Amino acid sequence: MYIDTSVAVKLYTREPDSEACEAVVAGASLAASELLYCELRSALLAKERLRMISAHAMARVWAAFEQSVAERRLHLVPLDGAIVHQAALVLSEVHPSVPLRTLDALHLATFMSIEAGPLFTRDKRMRQAALRLNLEVAG
Repeated sequence: MYIDTSVAVKLYTREPDSEACEAVVAGASLAASELLYCELRSALLAKERLRMISAHAMARVWAAFEQSVAERRLHLVPLDGAIVHQAALVLSEVHPSVPLRTLDALHLATFMSIEAGPLFTRDKRMRQAALRLNLEVAG
């Protein structure tokens, strides 16, 4: 199963729908774009800045994430030129009905480049774009 940052944040921190996300991914092999490495860090730092988590909790969550990657429970797919070019095509394919952001297009292009099972996102625009592209969507 491919997860994006909107799901990863819910898996690594407590949010209102974290349990529902955990149920969807239970037992699945997980993959994500290597973008997740930076996007998750940014999301965690924002939570710390807003005092939603402590610096200690942020460090603990980050260590758990890095351990998941090291132990291959979460496979990060490297970005390359082919994915970047595919992302540009994705933007055009969903235009003008879905105002997709660049990083979301990169996630979708990464998903399209691998065999990972369904795409799991909590991002409404990404989900709309995935459905418009006839991609398999979980949750």
